[in-house]
Amino acid sequence: MNPKERFINALLGKPKDYTPPTCITQVGIVEAMEAIGIRWPEAHRDPQMMATLGVSLYKLAGLETARVPFDLTIQAEVLGAAVDLGKIDRQPMIKEHPITSVDQLEIPDDFLKRGRIPVVLEATKILKEKFGDTLPIIVGFEAPITLAGHLIGAENLMRWLIHKRSEVRDLLEKTTEANIIYAEALLEAGADALNPCDPTSSPNLLSPMDFRELVKPCLRDLIDSVRGYFILHICGESAPIVKDMAETGAHALSIEDKVDIRSAKQSAGGKSRICGNVSTSRTIFMGKPDKVKEEAKSALDAGVDLLAPACGLAPGSPLENIKALVTAVKEYYKL
Repeated sequence: MNPKERFINALLGKPKDYTPPTCITQVGIVEAMEAIGIRWPEAHRDPQMMATLGVSLYKLAGLETARVPFDLTIQAEVLGAAVDLGKIDRQPMIKEHPITSVDQLEIPDDFLKRGRIPVVLEATKILKEKFGDTLPIIVGFEAPITLAGHLIGAENLMRWLIHKRSEVRDLLEKTTEANIIYAEALLEAGADALNPCDPTSSPNLLSPMDFRELVKPCLRDLIDSVRGYFILHICGESAPIVKDMAETGAHALSIEDKVDIRSAKQSAGGKSRICGNVSTSRTIFMGKPDKVKEEAKSALDAGVDLLAPACGLAPGSPLENIKALVTAVKEYYKL
């Protein structure tokens, strides 16, 4: 099997020769940027740079993925949010939230031509042309309620959930529409798998009841409306909502190290595969290669379907720790 075949089989629960070492979320690290001579923030604005950096950990460490972009501000910026593009060791972040009422939000007819959306689409096309037959191409974006929080502010969103619940529904209807438009364009550009990233849905922020009632239907609408493979990532202790995550129709769920893999597989009930969950902060960013391999092999023992960092890689993560993740698979399967 080549990496793409292995990835798709893993995603669908079909036979594979080994569990692929991949990364579902952010893959840009400073050491790789220095090695290939392509750096943030320039790579956020240039499709060729974005594509080259997106595949860098495959070339430098053997991680079986190409993944773009490197932040969760793309759609919010197009819809009016002010964004700080950061620097080589810091990802873009929202500076100003553009709306105070749902009536202010409209999805423009030229949504796909604005901001950095054309950059991501072109980077996806470049990856498809160069690696489409052999390597899985994953493209991430901010999921509906995370996008909503970027537009009105996370604190305001929490207040609205209490005092303006009907307006939250209206807002989510619009952000889901934006997601669907963008997701369809990404698939047309050549993405193999789409990764709605949804840190705002973490039970650390949002109650499981609110997720079930408000967010789950939006994610289900997104996944039902777009014919592609979906890997849903929710940060933090997502164990209380894993069953609901699986019921969105996502082909796989990306979980953090706070979630037990065996329990997650049981909660998913065979509806979704499980990706993860080597600690990004404690182990890949701050740990040593031997600790990375230890956690990776524990995840493999637990039956993880795709071996991956628990969340987006910190820019300062050592390249040797990414290599250790790949080496762990080779040692585990005696490749």
